[in-house]
Amino acid sequence: MRKLLYICFSLVILISSSCQKWLDVLPPNEQITDRYWTSKEEVEAVLGAAYVSLQKSVNTMIVWGEARGNTLSLGGFISADLIMFKNLTLLPSNGLVKWSSFYEIINYSNMVIKYAPDVVDRDPSFNVAVMQSFLSEAYYLRAFSYFYLVRNFGEVPLLTEPYMNDSQNYELAKSTQQEVYAQIISDLNMASQNSKDIWPTVWETKGRSTTNAIQALLADVYLWTENYDQAIIACNKVLESGRVGLIQGMVNGKNHWFTMFNPGNSNESIFEVQFDVTKNQTNNFLSIFGNSNNWIISPYGVQLFQENQEDIRGAGSSYSNSDLKLWKYIGAEGGTTVARPQSDQNWIIYRVADVYLMKAEALIMKGTSSYPAALELITEVRTRAQISRPLSTSESQIDMLDILLKERAREFLGEGKRWYDLLRVAKRNSYEHKEYLINEVLLGTSGGSAPVIRSILMNENAHYLPIHQDEIKYNRLLVQNPYYAPLN
Repeated sequence: MRKLLYICFSLVILISSSCQKWLDVLPPNEQITDRYWTSKEEVEAVLGAAYVSLQKSVNTMIVWGEARGNTLSLGGFISADLIMFKNLTLLPSNGLVKWSSFYEIINYSNMVIKYAPDVVDRDPSFNVAVMQSFLSEAYYLRAFSYFYLVRNFGEVPLLTEPYMNDSQNYELAKSTQQEVYAQIISDLNMASQNSKDIWPTVWETKGRSTTNAIQALLADVYLWTENYDQAIIACNKVLESGRVGLIQGMVNGKNHWFTMFNPGNSNESIFEVQFDVTKNQTNNFLSIFGNSNNWIISPYGVQLFQENQEDIRGAGSSYSNSDLKLWKYIGAEGGTTVARPQSDQNWIIYRVADVYLMKAEALIMKGTSSYPAALELITEVRTRAQISRPLSTSESQIDMLDILLKERAREFLGEGKRWYDLLRVAKRNSYEHKEYLINEVLLGTSGGSAPVIRSILMNENAHYLPIHQDEIKYNRLLVQNPYYAPLN
């Protein structure tokens, strides 16, 4: 099968030079499924469209996961919407809170889940095993999308039927977080039943849903739903799979850790959003991390790396010491000034270091007797980074979580995880550690805005994004998130 992400669409999906533009042929309000779900290629096309929508979601993943954190600062050419996002002064009109790209993925996934089984009877070349593997991918992508939505909006409409016709009424009220998480877990369990361990090519194994990608996402979901035993089980399935592992930090005097970002698809990788300039699949990383300079490492981020001068993830690797730009996204090699010529770096969603540290977090949450095992996992990641200074176990759970989160901040700088890490830890046990969240966010802000940001973060509803005003306008059953209702 050709590279799915090479399937180009703008509501038009092209399978090959000989196939029809099947979505384009169909009148907008007459998407008659009996006429257009007739072949394996058509199913594959819709699944490919979901992966292309995933590419389109990367910028949103960066903003949602990093802007409210503390390890990145705003650089030079930035929009008013991004400034407001960073300052937590969000309005329902802010273009950066739109969720449309994730619902695109969900809708394409819903199409595959509903209609792919019928195609088996219509196309002799489409056997049940292939169909089930496509369903596994669709369930994974739907779960993945809802995981992003529920963490950022709290309550969202739970759509499990495809939107195929403009005459259909798809005004939906929001579902609770518990309902959304239950759907996510159900989808991932369905995905795991017919998942592939590997695909024919490396880029497919790293860029499409696999057994390890499903288990990594499950582990993350279980941390958010405070099911720590299940999180550990999911992590162990990845670590014991024999298909991925921590890559070496230094090889023959060169920073091998950097190879995860260029050329990417390393043995440590579990799931990456794929880009390829030779197939006209590019991102805007060289712009937002380089030329336009939207993002640079924050003073607090620099401080974290300076605590361990030998850390190979620091200056010259994660960021450039001269201008504080995120070198992992614009450099060709760690420890050099050679820039990457193309803007087609993959966006890493999960890698093995993440699994190590997710398991460590689950162990910390299980109590003091598990702290030594958690510290051992954190030390593995630090040792790979060439850090020799040992860590000491604390009797305090929040101190142990602080050790963990600081290591995650170094390992995953700019990888769209920081805000989620802080929020996940803070909100447990009825926001037992809300003050920790506030203090950490303030470490990444300027002094003048600190009182305002502290006031905003005191309100737990402000930890979620406003629903964009257009969604409220067109879905009369939607209710704005409480913090933003007066601003709607």
